[in-house]
Amino acid sequence: MIIVTFAMAEESKEFLPLLENRRDRTVDGRTDLPIVEGTYGGVAVTVVHLGVGEASAEKRLRESGALGGPYKPTLLICPGYGGGLSPQLAHGDVLLVENYSDPRVLERAQMHTGRTGVHRGNLTSQMVVIESAADKAALCASTGAVAVDMETAAVAKLCTEAGVPMLAFRVISDDANTTLPVPGYLLWDLETQRPPMAKLLWYLVTHPGRIGALRSMLTSLAPVRARLTDVLRRTIPPLAEITGS
Repeated sequence: MIIVTFAMAEESKEFLPLLENRRDRTVDGRTDLPIVEGTYGGVAVTVVHLGVGEASAEKRLRESGALGGPYKPTLLICPGYGGGLSPQLAHGDVLLVENYSDPRVLERAQMHTGRTGVHRGNLTSQMVVIESAADKAALCASTGAVAVDMETAAVAKLCTEAGVPMLAFRVISDDANTTLPVPGYLLWDLETQRPPMAKLLWYLVTHPGRIGALRSMLTSLAPVRARLTDVLRRTIPPLAEITGS
């Protein structure tokens, strides 16, 4: 069995329809962040939605029971959107994460990911959204990482504890030169694990010049999501072969 984690349903909504024999469940009533079991190409897959941030990721992955159930997974794949820190990573590029992935799994994944817009490098997981191009440059310089997310470190910790190999990859949703159109805390509330819609709407009422940029950012996620799904489609079957899934 392979576990595939996503932070949000926004990231998984093109992959989930590919699963056969699908069964959805929840551990806390959050139907927007379900645990989904099924098969892909004959491979048993369990999808766990983590929420955003390390605390939510650790909590939800533990509570899912996917890592500690009666059928130990042979692999965990941790895909998702990521912010570019290095100018070498363009919007929609794929980063195969070296510092959190099993080396053997990473090598096999690279063979099947494609040649265009695919990079290898280190990822840093942060507690807050990195909003500005200046902050991205500073984080790149201080960590040596080429991209940033908010969950992978927590997932890797649990995989190490459980003795489950992991592949992490990120598709760049905002490159190093991009400053987010609205403050990060308005995109997702880490406490409620939902978008703070009232606060976001008020911000846009008082900053109407940001509406167009926000709309463009949201529209730009479609090709990022498609690339993420394509990488999963390409890599799950060969990775299942080498891990015995």
